[in-house]
Amino acid sequence: MSKQALLLSAMATCFCACAPQTDLTTGTPTGDTPAAPSGPAGATLVDPVAGATDVPLNLAAVVVRFPAAVSWGTEGLRVCDGDAGPVAAMPPADEPCDGGACYRVALAASLPPASACRIVIGAGATDAAGAPIAGGVVGIFQAAAEADVTPPALTDVAIAAAGPCLNVSFSTDEPATASIVIQAGGVESDSPGGVGQTRFDVAVPLSALPPESAATITVTAADRAGNVVASSPLAFETPPAVPPIAITEVLANSAGPEPAQEYVELRNLGDADVALAGLSIEDSKGSDDLPAETLAAGGYALVVTSSYDPNQGQDPVPRAGTLLLRVDSRIGADGLSNGGELVRLMSGDTVVSSYGGWVSVSASSWSGKGVHRLVQTACDRADAWNRTPLAATPGAGPP
Repeated sequence: MSKQALLLSAMATCFCACAPQTDLTTGTPTGDTPAAPSGPAGATLVDPVAGATDVPLNLAAVVVRFPAAVSWGTEGLRVCDGDAGPVAAMPPADEPCDGGACYRVALAASLPPASACRIVIGAGATDAAGAPIAGGVVGIFQAAAEADVTPPALTDVAIAAAGPCLNVSFSTDEPATASIVIQAGGVESDSPGGVGQTRFDVAVPLSALPPESAATITVTAADRAGNVVASSPLAFETPPAVPPIAITEVLANSAGPEPAQEYVELRNLGDADVALAGLSIEDSKGSDDLPAETLAAGGYALVVTSSYDPNQGQDPVPRAGTLLLRVDSRIGADGLSNGGELVRLMSGDTVVSSYGGWVSVSASSWSGKGVHRLVQTACDRADAWNRTPLAATPGAGPP
């Protein structure tokens, strides 16, 4: 095991011993009801979610999500729009979020106590195509009877290596907005951790930081009232430098003969050519060295068997210009398992990119269908991959 793996394994052991682990999957914040159907132009409340109760009177901001970017008019979003008029608020500002376009509206006054608070799209807003968005209610939540002056409790902080990324997990005792700051070699990265959640599980890319350097990570969480808590800095070491190559598609259940027509798609995500000598592809039982080829910047390659026929006819033909990297008669020790199997691109004993075998493709509906990394720059996590059959697109990216 590498020094990096030993270090992070020891750290994870410490965290587990110091605080019990919890289910860190993202869900509806404790005490809140599930989100209501979307409002005008597909808008939804992110924080507080529609139907939330006991929202503090000193709410710091409202966050709303649209399917695509919005141009705001003079009224922006009207918060607690009622007979007395809306609460004083700032214009909507961009807010990082997963999927769509999110906007944060900071409040300049308190909510009316113990009342239903409507969030309404004001006049003049237009969608990404420039079409007017009809004003209407995005969602409603219930204000509490008093303010919140107590910071959230931050617990169960744990980190673990994940190739060129770091998995960070933690919990709070109330819905919070989190950020993650990593410092290494005089360089600092600041990543969003999530909005309106009580359980957080985030993958943070480390490629912008100096490799194999002493580093610290600090987690900060702010509750809905803006009360902030920060963890003590946790020490770790950044991973070794690796080529900017990602596993972007796996075809384990080919329509044509198996294992001959199986493949693993790679993409060079960098802006310079990469020599592949010294890299290998491995499954759970064995590995194959890649041929000493060069993968062009932005280019795709397919790791295929020695008998792979791009024109076999039952599976799509690779896009023109796709590099074919022929290995053994089977990829890895025994080909790619339809039941889901770990596949990793390695540089020595360092993981460059991996697919964790998270999706079973054994069903007949998956015949000839690929498992794709939907956002090709995403970290090596289960939620980066499609769970329903998608067309195989060798050398062309996700459909």
